[in-house]
Amino acid sequence: MIKMRILGINGSPVKGGNVDLIIRKVIQGAKSRMQDSRGEIQDDIIYLDDFEIKPCKSCEVLPESDICTYHDGMDRIYPLILKSDLFVLGSPVYFDSVSAQMKLFIDRCNCLRPLRKNREGHYFDKSRIEKGRVKRIGAIVLVGGRRQRFNCALTVLKGFFNWVGIDFFEEILYSHNDFEIGKVGENKEALKNAFILGKKLVEGSI
Repeated sequence: MIKMRILGINGSPVKGGNVDLIIRKVIQGAKSRMQDSRGEIQDDIIYLDDFEIKPCKSCEVLPESDICTYHDGMDRIYPLILKSDLFVLGSPVYFDSVSAQMKLFIDRCNCLRPLRKNREGHYFDKSRIEKGRVKRIGAIVLVGGRRQRFNCALTVLKGFFNWVGIDFFEEILYSHNDFEIGKVGENKEALKNAFILGKKLVEGSI
């Protein structure tokens, strides 16, 4: 029996908002697909705004027993990243980039692939993430107003995936022109597409 774990990482400060609802629908689709194949999937959603995350200081310290010299909210997040198979990263688009919460989180993940020095004095990076039975893949959810551009935020999140050994799979770029919280909940087509993406994530990793 196939067992997987899907992790939703929400960079929006608004619970129940568009980013939240789309991430949840993607996860729902993934769980539905696993049920069809009689597999098991565990799901977790992280709301980054609930965690105290200090900014990366680029300290270049390599603690062997810890991932990072700081001990804050990331202590609870690192283990989930290390043991998850499927990922859904979601963020609102602020000034054409990701939210501050998401950027803090991404910068602190630099320690998942720290620089090391060999005997000849040359630097190289070595991932702390071990390859599992299934392919680690991830989807991106970005929500912004009609005037926002998604390409900069998309580049940031794709770069994060590349750094931590997650293959980018697909994105949802939801553009809207209203200010009501969770308005996407009335958009059946958008939610259907998110559900389908969740199912495709499972299929793409098996």
